[in-house]
Order: sequence, then structure tokens, then C-alpha cells
Amino acid sequence: MTEKDLYNGLIINANTIPPFEEFETPLRLLLVEAQTTQKNLVWLTLTREQSQHLALALELGFEFHNCEAHAITLTYKAKSDAYIPVPPSHTIGVGAIVINEKDELLMVRDRIHTSNSLYKFPGGMLELEDSLEEGVRREVLEETGIEVEFVKMVSLLNSHPFQFNKSNMYIVFQLKPLTETINIVDVHEIELALWLPLDEFFAHDEISEFQKKLVEKALKRDGLEAIVFNEPFKNRKKFVEVYG
Repeated sequence: MTEKDLYNGLIINANTIPPFEEFETPLRLLLVEAQTTQKNLVWLTLTREQSQHLALALELGFEFHNCEAHAITLTYKAKSDAYIPVPPSHTIGVGAIVINEKDELLMVRDRIHTSNSLYKFPGGMLELEDSLEEGVRREVLEETGIEVEFVKMVSLLNSHPFQFNKSNMYIVFQLKPLTETINIVDVHEIELALWLPLDEFFAHDEISEFQKKLVEKALKRDGLEAIVFNEPFKNRKKFVEVYG
């Protein structure tokens, strides 16, 4: 019914959670077991179909930890001073500076404008299990139809508060275009994509100074190269991206 976590805790196997009518007794027994065996905490993840279980879990001392569209995760402190890993606190966005051999910069315009700048760099939010490079390449392809390859990391910006009063990490990369023809895939989000000559970009009154500064940095500085590898980690492989 359970497996161990990295913090001397127990994770309730979601596949073993019984129907609500049979849920209370085994859950109470498990909490007693966790306390008597000196465990620190118990993790419980419930799906939307198990929403009835939620009130009982809260009544027995579980607290909210993090929530996704299809499930919510709760924790129970078996020890009053137990360490509970912090829930996800940041969203991660990626932006792409793509410059072709004609000294043109790839830019897009959203259908719903959310900034004072007329155009923006292609980019968006990382999806679950995306690497940074995978995410930014996918976003460029979806928003412009241009295939790209990684050149360097240009900048990292941390903003708070952002959506839902959380923080956001915005990471900007320079990428090399492998194709030239614009073909917007995500037509519901992107209104326009274009190759803008760099001299027009820097002279444009409706493009933010922030974007201009990032392009200047991409042109003048080396940036960070990517090293991607897998390493053993607690009997499993952990994907790691290093920029340096």
C-alpha cells in the first residue's frame, strides 16, 4: 500500500486507495503505523474521482501540499518537527532570440496583447517533463513554424509576484534557425510572426527596452553553453541540464 520517500516518509500508492466506504479504517491504521515506526510524514494523492476522500483526510490531520488539474497531494506530519519539501513555487517560461544570416530577428505578436511591446520573442511556458531546450524549440516551432538549434543561454529573469502570486523564472536563449519559412502552427494564440531586420528592431519605438537589451547581450556576449547528461540518483536516472 505504501512506498518510502527520500525524507523518511511513506507514500500511499494511489492504486491501492479503496473506495470511500472502506477508506477510513486502513488510513487510520497507517497513520498509527507511521507514528510508531518513527516515520516523518505520509503523502496522499487523490484524484478528482476520489474527492469524497478529501474531507476525511483533512479531518485526520492531512494538509494541502500541491494541486494539479487532475489530482491534489496532501501531507500528514507523523512527527511535529518533520521536514516537508516545499511545494512547486515557480513557473518557468522560455524565450527565444533567433537571428538569421540576413541579420533579421524572429518576432511574434499575440492575439491577446499582455505587454506594452508591439512584438515579443517566441516562447512560452515549459510543460511537464520538458527540458529547457526541448521547451524553447517546441515553442518556436509552434508559434512560427521555424525549426531551430541551441546556441547559448542569454539571460535569466526572476519575477515576483507572477501568476497566482507565485514566482516566475524567464530564461532567454539564442537559437540558430534551421529553416526560414514562417508557418504559424498555434494560430489561436499567435496573430503574426515575422523576420524583423535588426536595425528596425533597435529603432522601433513600440519595442521594449528590455527586449533590446537582451538582443544586445546576445550579440555582444558569449552566454552559457549547455551540457546535458543523466546521472544515477537514488536507484533512478535523473535528467540534468547544466549551463556554463
